[in-house]
Amino acid sequence: MKVHGLAVLLLAGTGLAASAPEQVHVSLGVTNDVLTVEWVTQQDGGSSIIEWGETTSLGQKGAGDSRAFTQDQGRTWYTHVAAMTGLKENTRYYYKVGDSVNGMSATFNVMNKRKPAPGQPYKHILFGDMGASCAFTLCEACTQSSYHCDAAVCATNRTNVGLIAETDADMFLHVGDFAYNLDTSDGTVGDYFFRNIEQVAAYTPYMISHGNHEDGATALAHFMENFRLMPSNAIPPLYTTTNGATTNSMYFSWDHGLVHYIAMSTELWFGITDGNTTLDTFIAWVKDDLDKANKNRANVPWIVMHGHRSIYCSCDGDCHDDAYTVRETMEPILFDYGVDFFINGHEHNYERMWPTYQNMSDQSNMDPKATIYVVTGAAGSPEMHEPFTYPQPSWSAFRSNSFCYTRMYVYNATHIHWQQVQTDPTEFPGSDYGRVIDDTWIVQHNHGPFNATLAPKAKPTSCPEGLCQSHDHWRPLLGLDDGSGRPTHALIAEFREKHGDDAWREKLAGLLKTVQGKGTRWEDVREDGNSDGAWAYPKGYSWRHGRS
Repeated sequence: MKVHGLAVLLLAGTGLAASAPEQVHVSLGVTNDVLTVEWVTQQDGGSSIIEWGETTSLGQKGAGDSRAFTQDQGRTWYTHVAAMTGLKENTRYYYKVGDSVNGMSATFNVMNKRKPAPGQPYKHILFGDMGASCAFTLCEACTQSSYHCDAAVCATNRTNVGLIAETDADMFLHVGDFAYNLDTSDGTVGDYFFRNIEQVAAYTPYMISHGNHEDGATALAHFMENFRLMPSNAIPPLYTTTNGATTNSMYFSWDHGLVHYIAMSTELWFGITDGNTTLDTFIAWVKDDLDKANKNRANVPWIVMHGHRSIYCSCDGDCHDDAYTVRETMEPILFDYGVDFFINGHEHNYERMWPTYQNMSDQSNMDPKATIYVVTGAAGSPEMHEPFTYPQPSWSAFRSNSFCYTRMYVYNATHIHWQQVQTDPTEFPGSDYGRVIDDTWIVQHNHGPFNATLAPKAKPTSCPEGLCQSHDHWRPLLGLDDGSGRPTHALIAEFREKHGDDAWREKLAGLLKTVQGKGTRWEDVREDGNSDGAWAYPKGYSWRHGRS
């Protein structure tokens, strides 16, 4: 996606002096007794090490590995990965990392596989599309005018809201599009991003999936090297970028508590490959993984798959051809193997669907008969807000184009409590930062493959009043409301019919200029080839399962 009139951000230098290890982040390990840590140094330090223990005295030590990154012009820097092993579950560990040349990091701490008290849930935090600048969900102090939003910056404002306040989370999940972009300005924007998230990612496992802003050759190399700590079980096990072969993080899976997670790259549908990892290798791998996961549902009942692009959404043209491209392959797999949720970003908004299959829904979260699709791509990016230029279909339960993130509370084998938390400083008062805007429960007593004879049958017509909610914060700025209560797309269509497309283009251009002057920006959908709905919502258009 592109943005109109993006302000130029100034970097505080193009390189970094040699210093103690930085950009520390931790992931879940390949088994329950392992946590893996990755960090960066600006010069080669020889033998990497990690020290850990149940107290700040540490006491245990392990060797790591280091790799040179040579794809940024004018500099070479190093990633290091090391594992803490033999860990006990439900135990907090203290650790530090480093080497003899660069020294050791500060001491961090992380909980390994917390066991909730009876009646208490696991807490997973989900979001996508968060930049180094505009990282509004990270903390209230982050701005669109600076890439710098580390712990010191976040401490200048409230620390009891945003991601930094989710200190009791068991896991963070970032579903693609990091930094905007990891390779920008010879990778220094990526440096800022990883420094910024260290304040959460060094203390809580930070899991990921690949996004389209990590597609370019150098950006993909950054992604693979910075996240080579992931507990990959992909086949093939290695992925080759311009920086060489490393851990294949294009797809992999892990268990956390009662949830089996599957990371996938939706970019495999759009030409991203190293020649060995392909869409075909993914499909073969994921069917095998899902088969194993279904055999283990007595122990791990919930299955969550996540990637970057949408399978279902309703904001703009991305929800048309691109979504269908992925949906054509994946929807039958998700249904046949009983995947409970598909989570993605890409659209800079939030949208929670009802359980949906072949464009039909029962509009109920009680014992879903199909997968629930959720877009949570509004953590904060320099492309800013995404207008809703398509009408809300009946399978869309809730949508809002404010910045926000997701809390998923996993109580037991049958109950998940779902919340969406608003973190938008651009159009709302500070008192709204941290406000829960969507709050619902999903109850599933029948985990396993879905049954085609019981699949949702409701046609994609309008939602009964009060059952589906659409909070379009772009709509009031259009100045088209006439008190009729008609949806936004109908008001736009009437304006275009009366005044013509040129007048509509002129109106949007003026509106973008106005909101940018206020310090608020919305994605300029005129420059996004997938968002044609802003200009010419297709006459007689209807939501469909396949292409027309």
